[in-house]
Amino acid sequence: MQPDRSLVMPAPTAAEPETRDGHVTEAQIYEAIAGVLDPELDEPLVKLGFIDRVEVNGPDVTVVFKLPTYWCAPNFAYLMASDLRAQARQVPGVRSARIVLLDHCAEEEISAGINAGRSFGEAFEAETPEDADLEELRRTFLRKGFLMRQDALLRRMLKAGLDEAAIAALRVADLVADESSDQAFVATPGGVIRLEGAGRGASGYLRKRQTLGLAPAEDAPLITDDTGQPLAPGGLQDFLRRSRSVRLNIMFNTAMCKSLFRTRYQDAGAEEAHREEGDDV
Repeated sequence: MQPDRSLVMPAPTAAEPETRDGHVTEAQIYEAIAGVLDPELDEPLVKLGFIDRVEVNGPDVTVVFKLPTYWCAPNFAYLMASDLRAQARQVPGVRSARIVLLDHCAEEEISAGINAGRSFGEAFEAETPEDADLEELRRTFLRKGFLMRQDALLRRMLKAGLDEAAIAALRVADLVADESSDQAFVATPGGVIRLEGAGRGASGYLRKRQTLGLAPAEDAPLITDDTGQPLAPGGLQDFLRRSRSVRLNIMFNTAMCKSLFRTRYQDAGAEEAHREEGDDV
């Protein structure tokens, strides 16, 4: 399916920020939106290849994105579009940021609603209140992403020889993540344990903790549930069964959506996404 290039963009609204000094570049916009996630897959849109293009016309920016299927949930798409616009508008020099969704059953409503600054409930008045609450939807998927990363970290620590008591005693300060080498280090009474290949995942876990508003203090428990409650004594295996279910569900959805996206757009995907400096080719 060819993208609809004829979509007419709405005129700038009064809500747009004033023009700021500085020349806006495509690279700046990609950097600004690099952290915008597909909420269900918990992966960045840029890395997934869902960003079709970025257009910069002086201080005015357009970000065009697409999704794996024509029927992707409108509230998910609206959340992504909202985040893309918010991040693009933060770039110094940007006067207006427009978002265009391609090849979607509700592309006109979503693009027009986002660019007019309307909420999902205002753009889709027929939706139920539960579907319209995008912040609750965002938090639901943040919790799932948190549990997925925690599950992976827990299993790494168990494989490295830590038992339940040692894990329960860990504090936030005991975990150090090195993304550049993809290693994590866990400080225990018996010494520091190195977890090879866990640096990026551990760093993502710590970021999810912060985003969820869990206790940031260095002496706070490292492993808690998504509300901040520490593990109950003897409850690790039950906890792992639940978190594994979340992790496998996200992994399945991610694999399915990537496959659908590649098929729909003739093998396009993360390999064709905008590459950041230092990425392997």
